[in-house]
Parts: sequence; C-alpha cells; structure tokens
Amino acid sequence: MRTAHAAFTMNLVGETDVTLLVLPADAYASNDRIFVTVDDAPIDWRILPAAHDTRELVFTAPAGKLAVDVQTTVDGLERPVDEGDAARYLADSRYVEASALRGFVDERFGRVSGFEQIAAMRQWVARGFTYSPAMSGIDDSAVTTLQKRGGMCRDYAHVMIGLARAAGIPARYVGVYAPGLRPPDFHAVAEVHIDGEWWVVDATGLAPRGSLIRIATGADALETAWATTTRNPVMLQSLTVQADDEGLADGAVDDVAERVRIG
Repeated sequence: MRTAHAAFTMNLVGETDVTLLVLPADAYASNDRIFVTVDDAPIDWRILPAAHDTRELVFTAPAGKLAVDVQTTVDGLERPVDEGDAARYLADSRYVEASALRGFVDERFGRVSGFEQIAAMRQWVARGFTYSPAMSGIDDSAVTTLQKRGGMCRDYAHVMIGLARAAGIPARYVGVYAPGLRPPDFHAVAEVHIDGEWWVVDATGLAPRGSLIRIATGADALETAWATTTRNPVMLQSLTVQADDEGLADGAVDDVAERVRIG
C-alpha cells in the first residue's frame, strides 16, 4: 500500500483557471480525497482524462487564498498504463533538443547499444553532475543542463531523455510521487522504450524506483507541470508533498543495474 499527500496554498489576484497534475494515474486502484477552497469556501472541481492515463484536476477559482489538499492511497495497477505511440518520443521537444546531441552521443556512447547504452548514459550523468536546485533555471533545457553539469530532478530527466532520443531510443518524462525521497517533494524521472517496454531511469538516485507512483507522462516538463494557471498572476505561498510505501524498508537502496517499471 502506497500513500501520497500534496497540499499547497496560492494567492490569486483575480479569477484564475487552474489545472493540477497531482493525482495518481487512472490505471491505479486509488482512493482519493480532494479538498479545494478559496478563503475557506469550497470550490467545485472536476477530473479530466489526459494522455497516458493522466488525470487533470481542473477548476476556476475567484480571487483570494486558494488552498488545495489531495490525499490518495494506491493499491497497485488495475491495468497497464496507456502507452501511446513510442515513436512520438524520438523527436525534439520544448526542453529536449535531441538532434543537437547526436554527435556527442555517437562519440561518447556509440560503442554500445540498447539498455547497456542507457546504463552508460545514466552512470555518466550520475557521476558527472551536481544535484543542486540553485543551479536550475526555469527555462533550462537538456543542452543548457549539459553545459552547467548540474540542476535538479527535472534537469536530470531532460538530459537522460535527450541522450536517449539522440541514440534513437524513445524516451519520455514522468512526474511522480516518490516514497523514500528526502526531502519529500514531487519528483521527475525518465522512461526509455527498449525491447517493447518502458523502463524507468533516474540518474539522481534519490528514491527507489520500485515504489514510484506515476502522476503525469509526456515529452518533457512542459506537458507534465504539476500546476498550470491562466488569466491572472498567482503567487505560491506554501507547498507540502509526502509519499510513503508501507513495504519500503528504511534506507532502502535502489539497484541501478536492475530494469524497473513504474507500477
């Protein structure tokens, strides 16, 4: 049994349309409790389906203090996640300029292929990059992060996706809840398509991959942002994220050589 809890407050200066990606994917057997208020008054919300079983929590809120609290319990997958067309994840996207990395990938990782090549890429990023939110810019792409040699989870995921796509391996971005992640927060990982299946790759090594809970899946962070607002400016005031897995031992270490799927 896995549990996740996300709570945040925002100051809304005017009527605002809000789309949140904070619910486990629809393929899970989950039990959700959702509370949305503005200045303590309840707000109507709805859930819309999106690609790869992503569930969008959508509402329109008036000016005031927005508070959202989502609590969910996940008891495994009821069915496989809608995989879509793997070929879509070979092309360049907003934060992943795979075509610009092909020469680099051929030179550094061209002597191996398949999962062995992905493992070499992951090891190179894990050893050569510094995990530092201070090094991450909101508009940083895979190429920018390669130049900086550091960033946060979204940056590591973009680099892994870019390297994989440059090698001709479909790769995509997944926003997840991550039991075992310290400090707790939303997390981002890459998935690569090899031997007909999607395998999760996380060069940060910050959380055991076997306990991840899929939230949203897409080409990069642009398609998987946990909060999107339109019409008026907003100011995030507080954010708390917690995820736990009752089967996860304290101090559990991920075997990075093992092939793992998000389940």
